Amino acid sequence: MSDSLQALDWGELVGRLGSAAELEASAREAGALLRKRQVAGAVDLLRLCFAYVLGRFSLRTLAAWAEQRGLASMSDVAMLKRLKASADWVGSLVSLLLAERCPEAVAGLPGGLRMMAVDATVVAPPGPKRDYFMVHTVFDLSRLQLCSVEVTDRHDAERLSRGARPGELRIADRAYARATDLARAVAAGADFLVRAPSNYPRLLDSEGQVLDRLALCREAAEKGVLDRSVQVQDGKSKLAVAARVVIFPLPPEAAEKARRAARRLAAKASYAPSQAGIEMAGYLVLLTSLAPDDWPPERLASTYRLRWQIELAFKRMKSLVGLEDLRAKDPDLARLWINTALLAALLAEDDLPALDPEAPDSLPLAA
Repeated sequence: MSDSLQALDWGELVGRLGSAAELEASAREAGALLRKRQVAGAVDLLRLCFAYVLGRFSLRTLAAWAEQRGLASMSDVAMLKRLKASADWVGSLVSLLLAERCPEAVAGLPGGLRMMAVDATVVAPPGPKRDYFMVHTVFDLSRLQLCSVEVTDRHDAERLSRGARPGELRIADRAYARATDLARAVAAGADFLVRAPSNYPRLLDSEGQVLDRLALCREAAEKGVLDRSVQVQDGKSKLAVAARVVIFPLPPEAAEKARRAARRLAAKASYAPSQAGIEMAGYLVLLTSLAPDDWPPERLASTYRLRWQIELAFKRMKSLVGLEDLRAKDPDLARLWINTALLAALLAEDDLPALDPEAPDSLPLAA
């Protein structure tokens, strides 16, 4: 059993999540504890979830451990069903803790849009044959809940449009700034807000001419911020989608830090960075389908910063409970695993940096 599981004080943990009665009520409401025939109550069920994740138990070992501790009496197949049914419940506990720390995330958006942070990470399970795979997640920032987990082959590309629906604002980092995927998200009825790298995607003006990204950044430096309508075009298919490019110069200290990071990254990857690329590292470049009337530049920047709550929470989770130990490829079981890991990370650190709305990327502050 892992040290983290042994160290848990269950009385204190239950107290931090409300009470045993409140856990019982929330588990029943979420459909995780409809019958007590195999598990006595919500506290025991939560302990099984923690044991599965923090104890690194197989389902068979977990069933034997639960029987020995008097927590539950069930087969490994029944244990699997019980854990999968608990994914939403554990997710609701995560959202309660997140809401306490960051109430501004649930304040709501114009038009009833739901903020969806899209991310993916590569996972390499332990063992001699390390079968790398991708974990694609969609986190509802409006409800502070993990709403989608998909585990795929590592060659399955990150896609902003994965599961996109009408009424969503999809927020993502540079890896998702691809014209074809932005177009798919719009076709699904969603809006997008993504950060763009210095060298892609291609931006066109109203006459179809390619815009010079460095010139746009320098114009933003002169004006304080640049907000311009563009066409985002895929270089191969020539597919284009209408958008706004919004560029903020980072504060001098933050810009220099970003440029040093760009140089280090280039050195690590063994290539010589261009001077233009280094200069543009000192700017925040956002692409969005949102209308300027409801979404002025400052609001876009502050909304993009909210994405860091889940981004850094996952990074913290990796270091605290080891996302690399994720063995589940079933979507519901993987969601239970990640939600439990997030809950453990939140309980481990009251002042989790992942919940700081000030991005570590030194994004411009709203005026």
